[in-house]
Amino acid sequence: MLRLNHITFACESPQRVAEFWAELLDGYTAEPSGRTYFARGDGPELFFNEAEKSPTIELPIHLDVNVPDREAELQRLLGLGARLVETKSHAIGELSETWTVMRDPEGNGFCIQSPPKVETRYVGNVTFSCAEPVALGKFWAAALGWPDDEIDRGFIQQLLDAGMDERETTAFYATREGPGSRPRFLFQRREKSRPADHPIHLDFRTDDREEEVERLTGLGATVQQTKTDDRATWTIMRDPESNPFCVE
Repeated sequence: MLRLNHITFACESPQRVAEFWAELLDGYTAEPSGRTYFARGDGPELFFNEAEKSPTIELPIHLDVNVPDREAELQRLLGLGARLVETKSHAIGELSETWTVMRDPEGNGFCIQSPPKVETRYVGNVTFSCAEPVALGKFWAAALGWPDDEIDRGFIQQLLDAGMDERETTAFYATREGPGSRPRFLFQRREKSRPADHPIHLDFRTDDREEEVERLTGLGATVQQTKTDDRATWTIMRDPESNPFCVE
């Protein structure tokens, strides 16, 4: 099975972006590694690499950051060099949620939100914008060996009773390693850019790369190329909606 190694950002200035994300997340520090940088802490490892990226507005993959106080966090992040896109609210009947869309110093979009009982700043979701959330989500659940993140059927019924179109019940899907683990992988039906060079992608490790590549191909992924340097060999693949990821 795949194990998440790190979330990789293509950057013009790896140090600048790594330091921003280390300030954004509690318990993280920015650490140089040659010309690249890592941000490491109590959560997924973030890797910042000097690499080409296509300018895009709607990222195919972005991070949702949970924070204790969204409004206070907005002001703090603006002071760190982030930019505000917009604050959105969604309500169906008596159920509502609010989140703020922002961009880091190099324009990578991310969201901040304040779910109940959040006391620290952490990556809550790795969110995929996709055409078919359930199909893509089930690919990744199988790739990672993770179960569905079950959504309370009573909650779904509340949404339907409040007027939600039944077809919207397939507009999202979630999977996580176990109850309460993070980050969760969230899949949402939403338009996205189709960049030649993705600003953010996921890197994974496995015990047997060649065997794993064959298994993932059987699940619907495709192979782009295999690369080798003085440290490792890795295969660049695409998931069923063409999001790139690497297997080492």
